Amino acid sequence: MNLLISSSHDPYWNLATEEYLLKNSSEDFLFFYINNPCVVVGKHQIAQKEVNAPFILANNILVARRLSGGGAVYHDKGNLNFSYIQSVAISESISYKIITESIFNFLKQLVPELSLSIRNDFLLKGKKISGSAMHVYKDRVLAHGTLLIDCNLRNLALSLKANPDRYSDRSIASKRSSVMNLSEVSAKINIDYILANLPNFTGEVNKKINASNLPESAITPILDLVKTKYSTEEWIFGYSPKYVYQHRVSFNNSEISYRLEVVKGIIEEVSIESENLIAENILLKIKLLQGQKHNIYSLQDKLTSKKSPIFNRNLYASLF
Repeated sequence: MNLLISSSHDPYWNLATEEYLLKNSSEDFLFFYINNPCVVVGKHQIAQKEVNAPFILANNILVARRLSGGGAVYHDKGNLNFSYIQSVAISESISYKIITESIFNFLKQLVPELSLSIRNDFLLKGKKISGSAMHVYKDRVLAHGTLLIDCNLRNLALSLKANPDRYSDRSIASKRSSVMNLSEVSAKINIDYILANLPNFTGEVNKKINASNLPESAITPILDLVKTKYSTEEWIFGYSPKYVYQHRVSFNNSEISYRLEVVKGIIEEVSIESENLIAENILLKIKLLQGQKHNIYSLQDKLTSKKSPIFNRNLYASLF
């Protein structure tokens, strides 16, 4: 198995690298990367439903979408991400537990009290230190997970805070869990220590790991994936099931209820109810949302710039 350690902290680059290795190679890889602060949502989630928009915008935390399903996770430089990318027999029963057994055994040597949950999460003192997800492409499988080593747990909690009750949809909902860092049980455990020791360990499944580099021929297609897919609003916010966003707000002592029907990230229908006409200006601005992208970046430009015809910061804050 080839060991790759990314030199980039760009989440879009690292997610694109996973897809490239999955779909354009027949070799097996154990790929490690560390991202700049970001929230990574599962393939079938609604991104704006999972993130705390005001917090991530104020703290320059990116939003990304991965190839696999599952729930939203927070990454920063205290979080180590690992990916097993390998070929499997078509008739073989694919087990995340079996694929990741060697990394679990390696960590258990460092922290004997480590355990596995029924969902194959790595647990320490009953708290989650690693979540996981999987994606199958033909006879190739991507099984990846996170390792909380010295993550900013406050930012993790605040980045994932959302208002899911405002959404009606069929998306995959995240399940919030109590978490902790591996560094809390031993100061010896840090990202550098784990990465330095990985090439030397063997597991029951992956007998030997050889350090290697990403081939030069991979650079251009990975960059293309970053530009055309992983960094785009269409992928991050538009690739989601259709949904309805409903909210009731107060503007100038007037109660307004509105309903947004969103398909592929675009607000296709807007319905509004108001008790009086005092809020007529707000009603017009809400109506003008029809045809706009329902995402935290696009509507930030539309509603927080004084040059915009639908400028209203309070309205923006109510839209997610």
